[in-house]
Amino acid sequence: MRNSGRLGARGRPGWSRDRGVPTGTGPPAGRRASSSQGLGARVRRAPEGARHTFRVRILVVSNLYPPIQVGGYELRCAVTARWLAREHDVCVLTSRRGRGKLESESHVLRQLPLLPGDWRGTLRAPFASLYAARLMRRLVRRFSPDLVFVWNASRIPRAAVYAAWDAGCSVAFSVADPWFGGFVEGDQFLRYLGGRDRGLHRAWGSIVRLSNRLPGLRVKPDAVRHASIVWNSEALRRMTPIPPSIAPLLERMIYPATQHEGLLSSIERVPSPTPTIAFVGRLEWQKAPDVAVRAVALLRDRHGIDARLVIVGSGDSAPMRELERLVAELGMEDRVSMRGQLAPQGVAEVLASAHALLVPSRWQEPFGLVCLEGALARTPVVAALSGGMPEMLEAGSEALFFPIDDVDACAAALAVTLTDEAATAERVRAAFKRAGTYSMERYRAQYDAFVADAVAVSSPEPLGASARYGASGRALA
Repeated sequence: MRNSGRLGARGRPGWSRDRGVPTGTGPPAGRRASSSQGLGARVRRAPEGARHTFRVRILVVSNLYPPIQVGGYELRCAVTARWLAREHDVCVLTSRRGRGKLESESHVLRQLPLLPGDWRGTLRAPFASLYAARLMRRLVRRFSPDLVFVWNASRIPRAAVYAAWDAGCSVAFSVADPWFGGFVEGDQFLRYLGGRDRGLHRAWGSIVRLSNRLPGLRVKPDAVRHASIVWNSEALRRMTPIPPSIAPLLERMIYPATQHEGLLSSIERVPSPTPTIAFVGRLEWQKAPDVAVRAVALLRDRHGIDARLVIVGSGDSAPMRELERLVAELGMEDRVSMRGQLAPQGVAEVLASAHALLVPSRWQEPFGLVCLEGALARTPVVAALSGGMPEMLEAGSEALFFPIDDVDACAAALAVTLTDEAATAERVRAAFKRAGTYSMERYRAQYDAFVADAVAVSSPEPLGASARYGASGRALA
């Protein structure tokens, strides 16, 4: 059956806590508990980490949702939603991308517009925002969520989130990349509501502000709203300013975990006879596979180490062709093996045979889960000093780091890893021990606690632009 992505007339979407299958639950359509007598009032003073003994309705919002995904953000969203659905009723609202090719899922509504990032998306943004806001209101009436849990809102109309606030919903954000800092400015509709544009943008802004007078919109992006926020690293929190129109009631930092910790930690290490460097990630500019190729070439030319590079991952055709040209230019055709996208077992086998995992990302990785996976597989980690990766593994004692885009330093770190066996073995032992602290059990427990506390402290009413709030991000009294 093709996924129509429409709300059914005979029931509301959601996972059942009791049976683990989609079901319709909650109050009759059109009814919603008020903040004075509903769930929030019952648990408002709950201590941090308190567990609910009753079912909570959670509406998860994400631009993509597996099997439609680009990277780890979408996968973590799905893993978390499925876990929360064991005890709560969960519905997912995501974009239309790929919905015509997927089977229908009663708990997943693939209805939100996914806008292009260029002028075409800007032209479509007013109509898409009106549609998304109306869709959110209709879903709130049918599902009556106690918490609207927003993950990645890139390229979907954020007017839907404002519609949730205006409908009286408690809102939380799980932030795993910097999109959140531009919550208003990064939206192709909201950015024009301030009236500060010039030239053609000023003329278009007038049209956008006129469309915002429609009853289905009337978004006020400058009005301060309450929300709870969970970050996936301290580095991301430092890099990403909280939008001035969002007042955090609660902030937490929850490090991600891998689903494959059992597979990786139990796989037998069988290093290849030839020194082998593994690269695992998407083949795109941000992940810097070109740095990996150049560094392995320098190992040969400057350090006298004839190593192989195994690349696991896929990408668009243009960066793939550029990488192939670089391999040929450096005379590395017989030393670089491109394996494409592999299943978890295949990735684990590559890590088990590698003498080092190289993570040369040139953008500020919020966390870099592949470092954790390498440490669990007991593969020595060499990585760029990027974002949250030095936060996960300690520099020197658990991994070797080099400045972003510094090919010379990267090659030198690989050479030390390959030649100083005793020091490398000590780092591997320390990294494996550290990686064990980022368990899926810990991750799930912390998300359970965050959801409980986010519902407890939420005050979804607009505060007005002059509202004052605690800068610490702790729950407000």
